[in-house]
Amino acid sequence: MSQQIVGRPVGGPICAVDDPPNPIRGIQPARCHVTRRSDRARCHPNRGLNAALSAFALTMAMLAGCASTGITADLVYYPSPPTPAHVVHLKSFDRLADLVPSQPSFLDMIRGTGAGPFVVSPAGIAYSNPDLYICDTGAGVVLVWNLTTGEGSVVGDSKDAALVKPVAVAVDDGGAVYVADTGRGEVVAFDADGNPHRSFKPDGRDAYQPVAVAVRRGKLFVADIAAHTIDVFSTIDGAQVGSFGSPGSDLGDLYFPTGVATDVAGRVYVSEMMNGRVQVFDTDGEPMLAMGQPGDRYGDMAQPKHLAVGPDGVIFIADAQFAHVHLFDGEGRFLMLLGGGDAAFGNTPMPFGVTVAPMVPDNIAALVPIDFAADYYLFVSNRIGPRRIGLFAVGSTNTVSP
Repeated sequence: MSQQIVGRPVGGPICAVDDPPNPIRGIQPARCHVTRRSDRARCHPNRGLNAALSAFALTMAMLAGCASTGITADLVYYPSPPTPAHVVHLKSFDRLADLVPSQPSFLDMIRGTGAGPFVVSPAGIAYSNPDLYICDTGAGVVLVWNLTTGEGSVVGDSKDAALVKPVAVAVDDGGAVYVADTGRGEVVAFDADGNPHRSFKPDGRDAYQPVAVAVRRGKLFVADIAAHTIDVFSTIDGAQVGSFGSPGSDLGDLYFPTGVATDVAGRVYVSEMMNGRVQVFDTDGEPMLAMGQPGDRYGDMAQPKHLAVGPDGVIFIADAQFAHVHLFDGEGRFLMLLGGGDAAFGNTPMPFGVTVAPMVPDNIAALVPIDFAADYYLFVSNRIGPRRIGLFAVGSTNTVSP
């Protein structure tokens, strides 16, 4: 990674190193397409049959053969060759069947429902192996896609806890699901079976606008974009146990917080839309450092949304206006960009949600090219575009990308 920007520690300035002109369009990743599984089955009737049998054979072949079509990986390497890649785009999709092969029934085909679950307007996302959780603001539910079986379900469609505008989701180690719903003005918690069991909202705050959630070690962190704060709740009894942040631009201040994430050490990461930065707080809510600033250079941010932290400490920040995902290390140093603004594979025309998957099912891992060693995976949701969920592998390669 030849381009770096030193992050801003407490009270420190940002220093650009070899900052090139027009950096946002500076990365032009190479694109190549490979099939990681078998080629598409060719379904045709037996020419020796009469017309009726031919039609029947064609239908059955479509069901039994084409439904088991292999998944094609659309590889895009970051950085582009000849620099060794650290991230590879594997697949972009908006239907579960685009990622996990499924075999719809004959009745599904007749009814026109054979395409399987699909997303309308994705927002925040989360992953708990093997399930991908997608907030769909268009459908008003959280989609749950099993990446092993290809089965889909929903959370938040019950009469007693119907979601209105779910924008963010987090899943704890026990399988409980926490959904920030700006339409309801609260965070709704569901148990591992999808049953609502608790809601979270600060006392006396009527105009509550939760836009991001993170959960770790019995604590729920909620970004309130209206109050410019991060509220902390106990997942055990729902009580509020803390809060930090206030309007402003100094270190420790928050101005329109739009994302929150935690790492294994318990540190809290907060993205701020109007300050164009991400701040890191310790376990007590005290500010440690900030990275990024408003601008158009490498490492600058325009409209940061959700963010996630990898097991290696790399921070992924979705920037809706720049149409990229920023990567920083744990010290606040800029690493690289992912994505782009057009509809090509690997691009992120309007990224909103990001989530890290330490592991994925074998059928998904099979998409990784043989010249790349994946350490973990990244899902990115986009508010616009023909394929609104992107899947990336994060790791390294010891050879030059093809």
